[in-house]
Amino acid sequence: MEIWDLYDENGEKTGETWLREWEAAGREIPDGRYHIVCEILVRHTDGSFLLVKRSSKKEAYPGYWEASAGGSALTGEDPITCAKRELLEETGITADRLILIGTTNERKPCLFYSYIAYTNCDKNSVKLQEGETVEYRWVDRAGMLAYLESETAIQTHIYRSRRFFEKILKVDALADRPVGEWLKDVLDDDFISPNPTYEIGKYFDRFHTVHYTFKDGRSMKYYFFDPREYGYPSGRSYPLLVSFHGASNSFVGDTCINYTGAEFYASDAYQKTMGGAYILVPVANEYRDENGRTQGCWDASYDDMVRALIRDYIETKTEGVTKKVYFGNSAGARYVFHMMDCYMDDLDIAIPIGGTDLPSAEKLQEFDKQGKYLFFALGRRDEFHNYEKEVAPRLSDLRAMKHCFIFIPEWVRNGDGGIASIFGGVEMGQHCLVNSMHINLMFDDGTPMEERLPEGVTGWLAGIFKGEA
Repeated sequence: MEIWDLYDENGEKTGETWLREWEAAGREIPDGRYHIVCEILVRHTDGSFLLVKRSSKKEAYPGYWEASAGGSALTGEDPITCAKRELLEETGITADRLILIGTTNERKPCLFYSYIAYTNCDKNSVKLQEGETVEYRWVDRAGMLAYLESETAIQTHIYRSRRFFEKILKVDALADRPVGEWLKDVLDDDFISPNPTYEIGKYFDRFHTVHYTFKDGRSMKYYFFDPREYGYPSGRSYPLLVSFHGASNSFVGDTCINYTGAEFYASDAYQKTMGGAYILVPVANEYRDENGRTQGCWDASYDDMVRALIRDYIETKTEGVTKKVYFGNSAGARYVFHMMDCYMDDLDIAIPIGGTDLPSAEKLQEFDKQGKYLFFALGRRDEFHNYEKEVAPRLSDLRAMKHCFIFIPEWVRNGDGGIASIFGGVEMGQHCLVNSMHINLMFDDGTPMEERLPEGVTGWLAGIFKGEA
């Protein structure tokens, strides 16, 4: 007897259960209730994928090929446990590394969880399941593309894993892109991820747009998020996150919010971890010169206006601020370092991402002695910064700080676990560490990118806000 837990549309357990046999008796799961179904795409460490052929006796899609194992979660099972069990039962493959690549509830009453499982198993050891599957084969990337276009592929499976399959298809686009020197060091069992896995723009509607006019007549646009509008009580102070964007990011409209790495800090999950926080995103008055080059990004000429804007925001749109956190991406990171150097009293926590313009060792020590925190984040293979020349000589200065967290990953990765390769006129995937920081240094399956940060960047910040760091 197979028993399923029932869930609401948000994936929360309702406390109800369902017997699979009731479906055979003609009963239907009530409206608004779902059960979990897991599907698992298998990828070998040699880069090939597993396809299995369904039995001709199956009621649904007899004789079709599919690129997944799968089935329903039993009562008490979470999705990942279900996925591992179904994979083992249907193929004989054991895989500890499963990455969530998509969820959907497009077909009632099912909540689909799609995973990719990585394995280095003996490719001849796959076990067929009697009455379910009759044949299997391993295919390379070309074989997978052929499968996706074949008439015997189950299109609903393809649809549910479309994000991952689209990634496979888009790898062709990389062939025409400029590539970094690091490409030669990518191991055969690794893969390139051309796009972030998060949805850009999901939280733009949580930000207000304001134009601030400085006393000398200059104006500056900025975005802000107010936690009190999303369930956090009035009458108290909250931390303030100020995010400075990179060069040319002012030209992309509201997408600038995302490019600073600020967008998802307005999400319910990030806000909950931090206990609520204001977010402020100043926008530089950039322009293109006669040669099409970006001018007017962050430099010392902005100092008076930016400092006045932040003060005005705190005085007019908050009920008080506790800690002030300055984020910065690329050129924005350089500006955060500048603010640390010149206006140390203005901030409590600095998180420069993709920059190497560190203040002097003496300034870093002063910053540290004042009880301020630095999160230094840079990809070891950053295309714009030479690690050996610009970072390695300063590591001793950073390590001498009591309140400095150093994050220098060997590879910058996207949420799907792939090595980031972001086209921006030059190959700059490893310079886009802000994408990893944006998703809280967490892979899509919920495992941390940095074992020292089991709760990600927001957990690190929360510890400081609570005085635990």
